Order: sequence, then structure tokens, then C-alpha cells
Amino acid sequence: MRRSWRCNWSRPISETETGRHDTRFRLDGSVARLTLSRPEIRNALTGERVLAEIRSAFATAERDPTVTVLVIDAEGPAFSAGGNVKDMATRSGMFAGDPERIAEGYRNTIHTLTTTLASTDLVTIAAVDGPAVGAGFDLVLGCDLRIGSTAASFAHTFVDLGIVPGDGGAWLLPRVVGWQRAAELAFTARMVDAREAKEIGVLLEVVAPDDLAGRVGELAATIGSKPAHSLRLTKRLFRHARTMDLPGFLDLTAAMQAIAHSTESHHRAVESYLERLRRR
Repeated sequence: MRRSWRCNWSRPISETETGRHDTRFRLDGSVARLTLSRPEIRNALTGERVLAEIRSAFATAERDPTVTVLVIDAEGPAFSAGGNVKDMATRSGMFAGDPERIAEGYRNTIHTLTTTLASTDLVTIAAVDGPAVGAGFDLVLGCDLRIGSTAASFAHTFVDLGIVPGDGGAWLLPRVVGWQRAAELAFTARMVDAREAKEIGVLLEVVAPDDLAGRVGELAATIGSKPAHSLRLTKRLFRHARTMDLPGFLDLTAAMQAIAHSTESHHRAVESYLERLRRR
């Protein structure tokens, strides 16, 4: 049974209002929560509908300038089993057709999830309370911060199925755990438990299952209390730092800093800081 969040999600967006079937989405102040809710198929990420709902959740949160954090969790005993192996066996859905059609299917479905995670200005937090396998593992890797319970486990299982990390996982995994460890995990497809996941940098923290919701909620609230413009611009800088050379990156940093210095929230934050100093 998935533990309930210890947060007052004061702005619920119902499944009826959004047309959601495979996910649930809630807003509470500066923090949004997206819950994968396909426990009967272990929250598989195969299918246009679930991916469209995930993209819609990101778009909804990004349109609200007060929202800065998006938490991703899941219902049921698994975080996500990744691709639906039964669809692979029957060669249905995105796995049907000739190689050209299958490649186009990947570009139009699971690749959109990877690019959404990679391009968002929201701070993303994965709350993992069960296995995250294949594309499910890569969904976790695509998040900025990753907290797991002792029940969490991870595996890059693509080679066991005779395929490659078709969602961009071969780009994500080495950037999180380093080249050699990524190669070992991808080439063996072995399962990593929560303790080892923390040791190799997949998880930031490991907590008891009953404490996961509270710890993630606490972290999200702490981050969400910071000035929204500062968080979004800083996230953007981190993203561009992956591909830019230093001179160009410093030019971008100067431009974003000039924007930040011009905001009212910056001026209020400076006044608050000086007031705290005066009280010491």
C-alpha cells in the first residue's frame, strides 16, 4: 500500500477536470505532485496517454509562475517497470511495424518524456518506494533530486530484453554514476538496492518507507520557499552548463544575474537578510 503524503494539497486538480486516467496531479502552493497511477501494470511508461498526461502535468506547473518544484511518485508496489514487455511480446502499440515506424514511435512517445525532464525549469524530485526498472529507472535519473525508501531498487534491464536504452538512458546514466559504473550496470542489467544506489549517487538519501513522504515533502517545501525566479533561473543555468563552454556560460550567467537583480523578490530577500543581521 502506497503511503499517503503528509502535505495539505490545497489545490487538487481532479482526474475528471484534466481527463487524467494514468496519473494524478496536485498543487500545493509552490509544490506540484505527479503520481503514476497504473499499479496494475507496475506503472509502465508505454502508451501515448500516460506520456501525454505527464507532459500535461509539467506544462500546467510551468505555466504557474509560483510553482517551482515538481515531485514524482507512484502508486502500488513498483515505482515503474518501464516499457510494457507484454506489448513488446505482441509487437503492439509503439513496438509494432517496421524499424522506421518503431523509431518514429520512440521519438513521438518516450523521447518526449526524456526531453520534458531535460528542458524544464522546475526543480524535480523523485520519491521512489519500490523497483524502478528500465525506462522507469531513467525517469528517476532524469530528476534533479532523488529520495528513496529502503524498498527502492533500480536496474537498467534493456540488454536482458535484447534491446538498447531507447529512451536516452545511455546519456543519463553515465552523467549520474560515472562512465565505468554506468557501463557495468547497463551491460549486466543487475539490480541495485537502495543502499548501493545511495553509495553510487543514484539516490541522495534513503529513508524508511513510512518516512519517505514526510522527507520528500519537507525537502520540496524547503526548496519551494525560495524565490521562484531564482530557482527557475538557477535550474536553467545548471541545464545549460552541460553543453556550453565556460566563456559563453559566463555571459549567460551575467545576463540571468542582471535579470535576477532587477526583481522585487530579490530586493525583498536582501532586505530580509539585512534585517536578520541587525537582529543578531
